[in-house]
Amino acid sequence: MQEESFKPHFLTTGVGSLPLTNSDEALEWIWKNVPRAPHWPQLPRLGAESAFVVQYLNVLIETGVIADVKTPKFQVEALDWAERMTAFYTLYLEGIEGDGQTLERFGFSSQGGEGFEAFCRNLDRYGTREAVLLKGQLSGPLTVGMQITDNNKRACYYDDSLRDMLVKTLALHAEWQTKRLRQYGLPVLMMIDDPGLLSYGAATHITITREQLIEELNVIAEGILRQGGIPGVHVCAGMDWTLLFDSKIQVVNFDAYDYMQSMMAAAEPLNGFLTRGGILSWGIVPTNPIAWEENAQSLILNLEKKIEELIRRGVDESLLRQQSMVTPSCGTGALEEKLAEYVYKILFEIGHTLKG
Repeated sequence: MQEESFKPHFLTTGVGSLPLTNSDEALEWIWKNVPRAPHWPQLPRLGAESAFVVQYLNVLIETGVIADVKTPKFQVEALDWAERMTAFYTLYLEGIEGDGQTLERFGFSSQGGEGFEAFCRNLDRYGTREAVLLKGQLSGPLTVGMQITDNNKRACYYDDSLRDMLVKTLALHAEWQTKRLRQYGLPVLMMIDDPGLLSYGAATHITITREQLIEELNVIAEGILRQGGIPGVHVCAGMDWTLLFDSKIQVVNFDAYDYMQSMMAAAEPLNGFLTRGGILSWGIVPTNPIAWEENAQSLILNLEKKIEELIRRGVDESLLRQQSMVTPSCGTGALEEKLAEYVYKILFEIGHTLKG
């Protein structure tokens, strides 16, 4: 692990998105419920620039490689396409060589970064308080690459050159975001939210290879590691978790409420991941209406049963308990506000109970 001494011991944090449009209200919510590992609020209801698909791709929009924030697509048929690509790669090379001003170009647009900048202003004004870790997040390349098309409406992920630009953009954005948060002196967890990874191995995605996915995640992880951050991946479904265990990813966040069976099947490689210092982040609080039927105590019991099952399957108990975090099963940005508030309330109570 980059942060050798970091043992979360069931530290709680959020996945990222909230169903709010006021960043100050969102921050109040976050500091109240996950004060030890606060995250900046992603606020998709503010509009397309703050939504999952294009929020982290501002440099591609500024250079004209992608147009139309609401229905984004690569402009491969533009007469000056070569010049647009050249402009992007020039910026990328300057950014990767350590030009701080150029790295800023890979940050957010003014609207897309409202939640992030509000978080930083809040930290500037009030400090880190009782926080022991700061969390950031960005979208993953497979999920975004399946949503953005070329002019023929083909997913850009299937085009080598377009995918290359996408991955490089996300890598430098992750590095920029990590660098900004690291200035506050705490460990920084930077999560790559890539639910599309569940499609690996599916008959509908036979051209997607394990090696390619690992390489792309590693490129993004390396940018996070360069700035002293901890790279993680969030997938809110079942998948072949060994793909992540075999990469440079150090935190794996999964939906433990509905998809525990897929992690049970990976008990032996999970133990190897933990032995190398990896962290398992349990998405144990459901982010759908079934949450109303749960409370902190019922979910702690649920979590404990699942921990015991992994231990029975050979996972080292001491490592598992030291190197576990707790989150909602997914983001709450699409939920009704009252339900999202209840999810965070349960999360707070779980964190308070397990901390004590």
